[in-house]
Amino acid sequence: MNLKRIAALSLVLVALFLLSSCLSSKDLVRTIEVTGTSEVTLTPDIASFSIQVSELGKTTSDAQHFANEKMAMILSVLRGNKIAEEDIRTTSINLRPSYQWLEGKQYLEGQVASQSVAVTLRNLSLLGTVIDQLGEVSGIMLNSVMLDKEDKSEGQAQARALAVANALQKADLYAKEAGMQAGKPITISEYASVSNPYNPRMKLAMASEAAYDMATEIPAGTMKLSSTVSMVLEMY
Repeated sequence: MNLKRIAALSLVLVALFLLSSCLSSKDLVRTIEVTGTSEVTLTPDIASFSIQVSELGKTTSDAQHFANEKMAMILSVLRGNKIAEEDIRTTSINLRPSYQWLEGKQYLEGQVASQSVAVTLRNLSLLGTVIDQLGEVSGIMLNSVMLDKEDKSEGQAQARALAVANALQKADLYAKEAGMQAGKPITISEYASVSNPYNPRMKLAMASEAAYDMATEIPAGTMKLSSTVSMVLEMY
């Protein structure tokens, strides 16, 4: 019984040896892996930012009244600059008690009402004007102003095409140096990123208090859109 098993195993090993010996160098798939990168420059055409109002009152009703009054002034500025209603979105409304510590004891100092709105401005030429007008509303918080390109499809297509061309150029160079030729891609993967210019968050005070009579200038500058493509290609 053992002899039969040994004989069968020997036949399998011989068959595998004969099969592997029949494989020629033409049957082997040689590959090369390369990465291509590119970067294109875009000009921002929209800005997004958020504005927060937070007011303290003796009662919740008082706090709400103060917060609503300031928010009404903010909305008046935004609508007065023809910012569409769909580009003004409430992101949070909060009502809470506010406490303070005095000599190791906690005391209720009043009630706080807060509200935040997110804004998209599609006319960058108005950005400085809008910020100046918002600065006339005392004690509000303007969070980071992010500049962006609303439609990046054309830039993305350009960045991808350049990244692919860069990868193929590398593959041809490496294959040539190895005495071979690069073939068709087997796999392609991509990673893209965008660098956005922004302005830091600021607390806005009354223009008269700040003795500020110069208009705010916010250069749009440029932004970078990059694409990285990884390829595995045949090589023969």
